[in-house]
Amino acid sequence: MPIKLSHYVNARCIVAAASVLGLLLCALPAPTAQAQQLTLRFHTHVPPVAGSYKALVGWAKKVEAESGGTLKIQMFGSMQLGGKAPDIYDQIRNGVVDLGFTLPGYKAGLFPAITVFELPFIGGRALVAAPAVDAFARKYGKEWRDVHPILVWSAGTSVLHMKTRPIRTLEDFKGLKIRTPSRISSAALTALGSTPVPIPGLKMTEAMMRNVVDGVVTPWSIALAIRTVDVAKYHTETTLHGPVLAILMNKKSYAKLPAKAKAALDANSGEGLAKAMGLRWETDDKKGLGKAKKLGHEIIRVSAAEQARWRKAAQPAYDNWIKEMNGRGLPGARMVKDAEALIAKYKAELKK
Repeated sequence: MPIKLSHYVNARCIVAAASVLGLLLCALPAPTAQAQQLTLRFHTHVPPVAGSYKALVGWAKKVEAESGGTLKIQMFGSMQLGGKAPDIYDQIRNGVVDLGFTLPGYKAGLFPAITVFELPFIGGRALVAAPAVDAFARKYGKEWRDVHPILVWSAGTSVLHMKTRPIRTLEDFKGLKIRTPSRISSAALTALGSTPVPIPGLKMTEAMMRNVVDGVVTPWSIALAIRTVDVAKYHTETTLHGPVLAILMNKKSYAKLPAKAKAALDANSGEGLAKAMGLRWETDDKKGLGKAKKLGHEIIRVSAAEQARWRKAAQPAYDNWIKEMNGRGLPGARMVKDAEALIAKYKAELKK
């Protein structure tokens, strides 16, 4: 069948149009692939009402913003994902969650070096102790080889919150039952003349209400969050115990991050974050102190001379700790000196 001229013209037009369209499409920029957003699950035992939880949320939002949309950090407080507080570390290490906030002290014997900051009277205020602890943790970094540490720090000064009997002198410890936060704290309280009673943090206020203990050792901000401040009548500020805290990440979760996300996490880790967390903790502590003052409670500040008596009495806790570290092949005495030197360094920086 002969091809009509009109068909030929139409065919040429179609081919020409297709050619022009092809050239136009080639000239247009290729569509930009949107960065894939990764969701990281963050788990902790801390309830959302606590100041420490709110500080963690602030950190997560900052990391998300600086990741350029590549990261979303989903927060789960109060053990929402199951388990008990001591399980958080294993959940992170095993990849059940990507990130978590925990106390290394919950895993007895797993982080021996960092427990130097649990020794009595070795720490200081949060702005000093927080960066000192992180620097020490990175120096003795083998303890953290199974996870990726974002931050290891301290809440700073703890307080003796007492229900019926104040503690002003060394002699006042005798006969008192005091909730202890750790094994090392227990050794210190025993050396000072009291009876340590191990009780989980969230249950210590109830224990004091029921007269299971006469008082507890915990920072102001924690005491405010769980209403310990309301039950106690006397509050002795001292560096008897400094709880060590940690934000840790699963190693595989960290390794798979895109460069921009990894850079955001790295920029919000270590010394700078430690100082920021220390400042936030001190701010929250002031609220707890303010509540105690408002209730008309007695705030007791121990003199340097009296605290020196306490430090001397607590020497057995140091001797036992050094002996234990030496038995593990760690330089116990040198680690004490390193910790004290770091506290002195950041204390001097703060005065500048």
